[in-house]
Amino acid sequence: MSKLPLAEFDHLDPELVADWLNAKPDFKVMRRIKDTNHLGGQVDQSITVVVVDTETTGLDFDQSYLIEVGFIAVQVDRITGKIGQVLGRYGGLEDPGVPISPESTKIHGITNEMIQDKRFDEQAIQALCQRADLFVAHNAGFDKPFITRRFPWLEETLWSCTYKELPLHQEGYSSGKLESLLNEIGYFHVAHRAVEDCLALLYFLARPLKESQRLPLTLIFDSSTESIYEIAAMNAPFEAKDTLKAKGFRWNAADRVWEYVAMGFLEGKEIIEWLRAQVYHTKDKISLGFKVRQGKDRYSKLPVRLQIKQV
Repeated sequence: MSKLPLAEFDHLDPELVADWLNAKPDFKVMRRIKDTNHLGGQVDQSITVVVVDTETTGLDFDQSYLIEVGFIAVQVDRITGKIGQVLGRYGGLEDPGVPISPESTKIHGITNEMIQDKRFDEQAIQALCQRADLFVAHNAGFDKPFITRRFPWLEETLWSCTYKELPLHQEGYSSGKLESLLNEIGYFHVAHRAVEDCLALLYFLARPLKESQRLPLTLIFDSSTESIYEIAAMNAPFEAKDTLKAKGFRWNAADRVWEYVAMGFLEGKEIIEWLRAQVYHTKDKISLGFKVRQGKDRYSKLPVRLQIKQV
């Protein structure tokens, strides 16, 4: 049977065709996200959440700088986690005076020519952010330090991380990458541009999680009050390096120690017991280093005193 010319289908409503295909077991249709002024949720007890994303010249914080920022402020119900009206948005480029690495351009598509002579509108960013109760990013540990170095007046702000603080694996998601999460709810976007990534995250946050059916921001509101514990495995045996790496520890070359970032007291306690059994192989107390970040210090790169404790 010969195929019909595609022009024969131009009169059909694409949404009806998409719904028809989605009803078939062999097809899954994804829609591109659309800019919107409302995420559809009814908000009775309103707080303001600002979703943030950044693009940079490179990945090394000490040698890289912001070239693009995206901010979207939304109205959220503090009890239900429903997202309502978009209160404002800002996206802009800036030339930091250092070149963009080719590796970074391959990720976000921003070239040195695109940012030439560009500057962020700091007054517009201040107007948007001054009302925020909480800042949310999908990788706050990366985004907040870059943001607060460029805009130090945002240092004293509370941040949460949807990648770190949402139990994505337990909720049945195969990947924590934003693009993958968006695909799982039937959408796609032009990834790695700041405002578009902010909107993509809002699309995901506006829908219930797969297993618990809770709205993601209800979990984020709970975890935003938790302390973050940076746990250092002092004098860990060399032969444990692969075990530590597999668990999620990272090697701090400057301090020559393996470190783990635990979200909240319960995860911190679990990591301590895991270290005792799997790395130090003892039932006795072990010596660990702790840096505790809480409240507005969460996800900051401001120095915190290392405390050595027997636990």
